[in-house]
Amino acid sequence: MQGVGPQQRSRTRGSGYLLAEMTWPEVEAAREAAPLVIVPLGSCEQHGRGMALQTDTVRAVELAKLVAERMAPRAVIAPETTVGLSEHHMGFPGTITLTPQTLQQVVYEMVHSLYRHGWRKVFLLNGHGGNNAVVDVVSVRLRTDFPDLHLASSGISALVPDVISQEGVSELRGHSCEVETSQALYLAPELVRKESLVRGTNRRADLDAAGRLSRMHPAIHFPQPYHRLDPNGALGDATAASAEFGERQVSVALDRLTSFLEQFIALPSPDAGSAAGPRPL
Repeated sequence: MQGVGPQQRSRTRGSGYLLAEMTWPEVEAAREAAPLVIVPLGSCEQHGRGMALQTDTVRAVELAKLVAERMAPRAVIAPETTVGLSEHHMGFPGTITLTPQTLQQVVYEMVHSLYRHGWRKVFLLNGHGGNNAVVDVVSVRLRTDFPDLHLASSGISALVPDVISQEGVSELRGHSCEVETSQALYLAPELVRKESLVRGTNRRADLDAAGRLSRMHPAIHFPQPYHRLDPNGALGDATAASAEFGERQVSVALDRLTSFLEQFIALPSPDAGSAAGPRPL
């Protein structure tokens, strides 16, 4: 990527891969060359004192653009979801949340629409960890209802755990931390108010009893609202973030994701009949 961030690229219309910016004849033509649709999933939620509410959405969209550019013309990008499942952030002004049922149905109907137009390979690029459970459930529904659909998904940071661990990041992190803030500084620096960045709770010892318990057993799910975890809504140290760390994460994530998607689009269509289960004797 040679040190050139997405923020230095033109974001004008006519990209050739953003469905929402195309006319329907342009979509029809793009569909012939692009077997893959990327659906970015985001949120509108607090990101500490120093990042905009749309951080998750924009990070997902900007990474999707990098993927589409590298794979051109074989991938297009669907309109992003700008609101997700953010109940755990509702203690902070501006956060907007959907219910799990609503978000699930929105994603289902978006993918169903793409399916009706002929796409059989869809990737959900999820910029918000709070959407994970919904993504899992809606993926089961879609695969069950449309057996000839190839559907896959991933978050962003989940693609590069080794890169993150090499950086010496905080003991406690996960939201508006040095990891996420660095990605934003590289992908879309306009999201970040550097002068307002503060260190969030970054040690288990600084949590209350319920918070400590929620973070002591990774195999046990015991979620806590963020206003109880940190008064600023952050876990980790955003002041340690850098665009350089963000570039290292994004570069590796881009390589790994495009490598997967190259193989993904080369797959033959699933046998729709195989979903019916074993044949009777």
